[in-house]
Amino acid sequence: MKSIGSRFTTWRKVGIAIASLGLAASLAACGSGGGSAAGGAEGGTTTEGSGTLDGDGQNLIVFMPTTSNVYMAADLAAIKSEAKELNFTVKAFENNFDQTEQDQQVQEWIATGEDAAAILFWPSAGEAATNSIRLLSQKAPVFQFNQGVQPDAEEFVTAYAGVSDLGIGEQAGKSALESLEARKAEGVKFSGPDGKPNIIEFRFPTGYVAGDDRHEAFVKATDGAFNELVVEPLKATDAQSGYEAASQIIPKFKSDGIDYIYAQNNNSAAGVVQALEQNGLTPGEDVIVVAGDYSGDKAPLREGKIASAVIQSPVLEGMLVVRTAAQYLATGEVVDGTATLPSDEEKPELEMTPPNKTTFMMNPPITADTYDSFKIWGMTVDDLVK
Repeated sequence: MKSIGSRFTTWRKVGIAIASLGLAASLAACGSGGGSAAGGAEGGTTTEGSGTLDGDGQNLIVFMPTTSNVYMAADLAAIKSEAKELNFTVKAFENNFDQTEQDQQVQEWIATGEDAAAILFWPSAGEAATNSIRLLSQKAPVFQFNQGVQPDAEEFVTAYAGVSDLGIGEQAGKSALESLEARKAEGVKFSGPDGKPNIIEFRFPTGYVAGDDRHEAFVKATDGAFNELVVEPLKATDAQSGYEAASQIIPKFKSDGIDYIYAQNNNSAAGVVQALEQNGLTPGEDVIVVAGDYSGDKAPLREGKIASAVIQSPVLEGMLVVRTAAQYLATGEVVDGTATLPSDEEKPELEMTPPNKTTFMMNPPITADTYDSFKIWGMTVDDLVK
């Protein structure tokens, strides 16, 4: 596995390039054991464990993109809620998906001399954020979330806590295989060579590394079970972009037989469903649509038109990054390893143990049949995904 910086970048990995296309808002809605001290940069802060998970009213300073986006708003609300539960105070600085603006905010905050127990940092453009991370690490331990840590920033980041695009792609692949086995058992015949099902993939925009991760993980998980007709990049990750791309691609391949479609998020999959119907194909019957993260219009999945999606919850992400910071502040250590949270139905008690260097959210699948009974950390699908 590659470093967390190169493999687990999400939302705005290509920051400035994405912004130049006007896509920022739509793109937002994506080791060995043993303990070690983690003090950030050379000459930066070091932390002795407090011995308690109680924050004692200390500051958590958050830098992140604007909460005018629903995902970011839910993420920050969860950060504030979890911080309050653990007796921390939160101060947040939002930018308009602009790394230059975020860099300026960092410099201005440092100039105030204000103290912080920890920094929770979501870079707007990870490849351009290393200097800000380095400066912040000299003030307090930095916990990065949502967008993965770049290799040149790893020494300045105490821990990462958030989403895994590889995990989302892998689960989408597993869901596609489960559907395939069920349809084979029903005697369904497929259109591809040697009886394989033909599949079309609609992926995130070219250059958006989260899309690369989701594609590679899906291909690895399905291991040649599908005959790939085309991988089509979208202009953005919303339903309209999914519809526009599918409206062009589906007629080109309809005569070949389209058995499956993989769209890298549910939002774009909703647009694909519309295009299928307009081309005389019934999603869920003629064509099975499998989605990545569950975002946007929930109706197509609930109606069975989208067979499955993957939960990527901003609520869980916000809670996770605060919990990770609290565990580090209590123990003064991190574990040099990677962990993925289990899909516990009830919220687990926070233990006073060192967090992992990298902690990923769980990536559970969701279908129409499991929607109403689904629960993680005491929350339903509608609680988890805004």
